[in-house]
Amino acid sequence: MAGPRAAPPERPESLAPTPRAISVAGLEFGSELPEFCAENPGKSGTEFCVNRARTYEMLASLGFKTFRIPFRWERVQPLLGGPLDPDALQHLRLQASLAAKVGGRAIFDLHNYGRYVQSIGGAPAEYALDKEVEGRVPLSSDDFAELWARLSFALCGLPENAGYGLMNEPHDLGEGVWVDASIKAVQAIRSGGDATPIYVSGDSWASAARWAWVNPSQPWIEDRENAIIYEAHCYFDEDASGQYRQSFDEEFERDPFLTKRPLARLEPFLKWLRENEAQGFLGELGVPVADEGWTSLLGPFLEALDQAGVQAAWWAAGEAWGDYPLALQPENHGLGQSLAEKELFAAFAK
Repeated sequence: MAGPRAAPPERPESLAPTPRAISVAGLEFGSELPEFCAENPGKSGTEFCVNRARTYEMLASLGFKTFRIPFRWERVQPLLGGPLDPDALQHLRLQASLAAKVGGRAIFDLHNYGRYVQSIGGAPAEYALDKEVEGRVPLSSDDFAELWARLSFALCGLPENAGYGLMNEPHDLGEGVWVDASIKAVQAIRSGGDATPIYVSGDSWASAARWAWVNPSQPWIEDRENAIIYEAHCYFDEDASGQYRQSFDEEFERDPFLTKRPLARLEPFLKWLRENEAQGFLGELGVPVADEGWTSLLGPFLEALDQAGVQAAWWAAGEAWGDYPLALQPENHGLGQSLAEKELFAAFAK
């Protein structure tokens, strides 16, 4: 844990407040399938989706200019310590170029939860960072740093590169593991001269509500570029999973204080940022867009983020969601035909 900190330097222009972001999901799809692993990552258009220009054009029309691009480690580096897969890299570059064509930029987000899945004895096996298994560590924080050194080398020259999301929602890794791994990854990126902003998730699923209890009391990464943004996530449903298994009315019957829940969950993260003069990002939030009860909670929540100077990303857009209730796509639940919905998301994307 760091000692007393000097006053932070002026924030560089690259960290000036930006319009709210949105995740454009698809490259990370298919990882829940039982056969998924580095040796069997699935095929584009079948197990995962490469979003097309129309999605970025639609989102830009709503006001979005920053696009968070989730992707899987197993697809971009099918052998730990080995070269990056050229097709997976091309998918990332394509998404960034589509963002650029609508005047936007991309945050590349590693969507692995602190884990990596590989085939052992012909069957997929999931390993967590720095977890010992039968006397060895199949996935180390050094593997993680080596990956980001390669990704940095491949992506840092893109003018539309707005940042790196080191790891989406790390959890259950053991005490100090995520702190150590994230420090090593940042050092690997900076050692190559890459000054790109880096988004560092909190532990325990990046929970905003648990932020102060599961992370160090002070920022844990020193960065000569002053370009570290700490990332939390926040959903409003009962278990904070973002699955919204019940309607707003059903949850309100069980919890009459439901309307106070979003701000209560957000405040521990905002308080930590204030006390540490740290830069923050709410990397995921979302509600079922067709449920007016849930959407009614967004106004005060977004106002609190604005007052704190914290930007946020909606979860999520993408062409392969089907009827996913949080998805922001025209073919899902008639979005674009409802003036109320258009106004709601235009306000979010400001």
